[in-house]
Amino acid sequence: MIPTSAKEVIRDFVFGMEDGLVSNLGLVLGVAAGGGDASTIILAGAASMFAGAFSMSAGSYLSSKSQREVYEHEIETAREDLTKNPRKCYEEMRSSWMREGLSKEEIDRLLKKSSRYKHPEFVCNYMVQKRVGISKEKLEVPFKNAFAMFFSFLLGSAFPLFPFLISKFDGLSLFQAGVIASLLTIAALFGVGLAKTYYTSLKKIKSGLEVVLIGLGAGLIGYAVGWLVGHLG
Repeated sequence: MIPTSAKEVIRDFVFGMEDGLVSNLGLVLGVAAGGGDASTIILAGAASMFAGAFSMSAGSYLSSKSQREVYEHEIETAREDLTKNPRKCYEEMRSSWMREGLSKEEIDRLLKKSSRYKHPEFVCNYMVQKRVGISKEKLEVPFKNAFAMFFSFLLGSAFPLFPFLISKFDGLSLFQAGVIASLLTIAALFGVGLAKTYYTSLKKIKSGLEVVLIGLGAGLIGYAVGWLVGHLG
């Protein structure tokens, strides 16, 4: 069984890792192709790493918070509707059940069997779920999602940057650093794809290659832009 806490942040983890890996690989290779030395590449990569991590985590927090605010607003609206016109709300719920395939007789038996379905809180939650497609159990946790995004982006960004740190202090050429950065990024992207299969039904190799191909495609665009700018200048 998949831990609930892990399921809540898997989207942010995959998104953050993939974005950190790809954006920083494209940046450092682009700066290298544009003629930057090791110090310039490291400075650009580090700035991108931290700026991106804060930006992405803030975006994740605001997105999750907005989702919660929409849900809470809809719940409040549903409660007001239930207070003003309960009959209309119950009829709306019955109509929804009929559209889902239940007959009138089945609905009557269901309501007679359990008073839970007549409880105002159940009716409110059901109406909101049908109106906006959000259930209380599926709501994201803003701080948890923001932390997962921040950490995963930082971690992903470090892979393509690490070889250039070695290049500055250990005599590794920029070309060699670029090759190692690319290989590390490919391995990390494949690892992200494999990790994703733990929470999905996708095949491991297919998932890993999918993330690698998408990531490298985006990384190559960053490299091409850096090469073009460097040669036009």
